[in-house]
Amino acid sequence: MSRDTRLNRTQEVAKWARVDKAGLQTFFEAIAAKFPSRDEVVFLCVGSDRSTGDSLGPLVGSLLTELGFPRVVGTLEQPCDSEQVSPILSTLNEAPCVIAIDACLGRAESTGLYLVRNGPLQPGQAIGQHLPAVGDFSVAAVVNTQGHKPYWIIQTTSLYRVLGMARTIADAAVVVWPDAVDGVLPRESLIPGSQR
Repeated sequence: MSRDTRLNRTQEVAKWARVDKAGLQTFFEAIAAKFPSRDEVVFLCVGSDRSTGDSLGPLVGSLLTELGFPRVVGTLEQPCDSEQVSPILSTLNEAPCVIAIDACLGRAESTGLYLVRNGPLQPGQAIGQHLPAVGDFSVAAVVNTQGHKPYWIIQTTSLYRVLGMARTIADAAVVVWPDAVDGVLPRESLIPGSQR
């Protein structure tokens, strides 16, 4: 898809919807109706492995890679952090579908839920970074409550919550795009405690 086509698509940006695990799967199902093959979908998992809250993206990326998704950008081994977002964007111009995944801070009643929409997300916004918008579709996991010191809050977010939310995203994706490597899902995970 050309950059112009992608820009035209972003003009049809929807508002954010707050969803739980079932709503996340429904969101992925709507995307899969347009892009049914794993090969058509790029998961752009934004974040850093050096911050607990911000590690959600790389955790999701690593889980999706373990599950055999062929087009994943941003893993624990090779994170797509703030320094990598701009250079990586230029490599995604021809991708049919980019699903951007990132952690965010939100209202107390939203913590543990997911914000989804058709359209891009703005990485790093919660901590005052100004990075380019990314993705044709977006998932922002609300890992903690917004407060006066967002950088400190994201740094000290519960890893247990972040890992659980990352697993939920990966589980929803594998249900909707069920292709498996050689027909069998991986039995052991690189991420401790994963039930693969």
